[in-house]
Amino acid sequence: MKLRILLFTAIFLSTSGALPADDSKIPKQEFGLEEGLLPEDISTFPELKTWAIYQSYELEPDGPYLGLQDSICRMVPESGLRFLLEKPSDTKSTVYLYLDLTMYKPLKGSKFKPRKLQIFVNGKPKRAILTERTKGFQNPVEIPLEPSEYPDGKIYVDLVPSQNSVGRFWGIWDAFVVENRLDEKD
Repeated sequence: MKLRILLFTAIFLSTSGALPADDSKIPKQEFGLEEGLLPEDISTFPELKTWAIYQSYELEPDGPYLGLQDSICRMVPESGLRFLLEKPSDTKSTVYLYLDLTMYKPLKGSKFKPRKLQIFVNGKPKRAILTERTKGFQNPVEIPLEPSEYPDGKIYVDLVPSQNSVGRFWGIWDAFVVENRLDEKD
């Protein structure tokens, strides 16, 4: 069995202008594989796509935001998922947390029940994502954060599925923080 490693990546930009063209110039912080993960805690795009086909869903791929597309997903257990991103607290303006979540579109004839994912940042509810047969959400999910919301530079993100979300429906491809909003074209 091949060992797969998932890296959550946080991008911290200290410039107020456009993103540099060379990704190697973007400072990155990577979060390694947590100890004790089960095989179902991590999935690749081909694995999730196969599962989606059997459910009569179409899976949207990992987005190419800031060059982070690796097609490896950290699944969100029924009990929820918590992870930490760190951002130096010297920022005096709003920063933006982006979450690239798994997103499925139901195909004709599929059974697709509504599902909800609550997003908390440092214990405070920030956003609720709802996916239904006729309504989805826009990736990456954007959450503005004021400097007072992470005074010590730590951004704890909690993803909590609704009670009717049995199994590992939700997943996260990437999580990152930037000082400037992503453009529509990114």
